[in-house]
Amino acid sequence: MKLFAKTTLAIVGISLASMAFAADPLANTTWQTYDEGKPKGVVKITESNGVLTGKLISTVSEKGQKHVGMTIISGLKADGNGKYSGGKITDPEKNKTYKLTANLKGNSLDLKGHLGPFSRSQTWKKK
Repeated sequence: MKLFAKTTLAIVGISLASMAFAADPLANTTWQTYDEGKPKGVVKITESNGVLTGKLISTVSEKGQKHVGMTIISGLKADGNGKYSGGKITDPEKNKTYKLTANLKGNSLDLKGHLGPFSRSQTWKKK
C-alpha cells in the first residue's frame, strides 16, 4: 500500500509541476499588426517568468524599418481565460507608451491601449 501511495503522490506532483510550467498560449507566437485595417508590422511575443514581451520583427513601411527590433510590449501578464493586463505598449512612430490590456480569441489578439480616460483598440492576427 505504501508503494501505491508514493507512486500516486509522485504522479500528482509531476502533473502539478508540469501544469505550473505550461507555456502561455501567447508565448513564442508571431502576430500581424494592423492599423486602421491595414497591415503595419509583425510582432514576436515571448514569455519569461510569466511576463510577456513583444518585439517588432518587421514592418511594411520604409519609415518603420528603424523601429525593427524595438520592444513594443512589456510587462503583460495572464489573468486567465485569454485575458491579459498589467502591460505597456509603445507606439514606435509616436514614441508614446500606454497601459495595455489584451484578449486572446483563437487566432485574434484584441489589444487596448489606455492613456487616462482615453483608449484605442487594435486587433492583430496570428501568423
